Amino acid sequence: MNSMIQKYVSQGFMTEAEGNYIDEAIQRKESVIVSGHRSAGIRPLMAALMAVAKSNFNSVQVKGFEDLNNDVEYYLIPGLDNLDFEKLIAEAMSKPNTSFVTLKEPEHPYSLLKLLRQVYKETGDTSKVYHMLECSKIDNVPKLTKVTKMSLDENGKIIKVDFGG
Repeated sequence: MNSMIQKYVSQGFMTEAEGNYIDEAIQRKESVIVSGHRSAGIRPLMAALMAVAKSNFNSVQVKGFEDLNNDVEYYLIPGLDNLDFEKLIAEAMSKPNTSFVTLKEPEHPYSLLKLLRQVYKETGDTSKVYHMLECSKIDNVPKLTKVTKMSLDENGKIIKVDFGG
């Protein structure tokens, strides 16, 4: 497991099984979305996962739509203001042979399920896998509370699987 993910396991933010699962997802070049409120520690976790992706793959930190034209394996998409964030995520999803690490928070809301359907209608691509990492505060301590893997079957039907590690 990458040391940046191991740090979150050691701190009790996530279990060892969850840490291995997330690390393996990134190694398979699958997209990761860190979801929750800022107080639940989503931004530092997203930054750590971006660093893991960046250390293993050709990547670019996205500052605007033009960065999606770069030929990379991973888009690193922080919470960007002053642009249509949902449209940016949809465009990143529709780029072939790429993945991304980003967040979903009250300041940057979007429906991943809606975007999955929309991008499938536009591209017909069912090859990508997305992992939603939901973080919350439990007894005032930030924790990873749920991991959901989302993909599409050959007919464009969304398949959701909760990780039970």
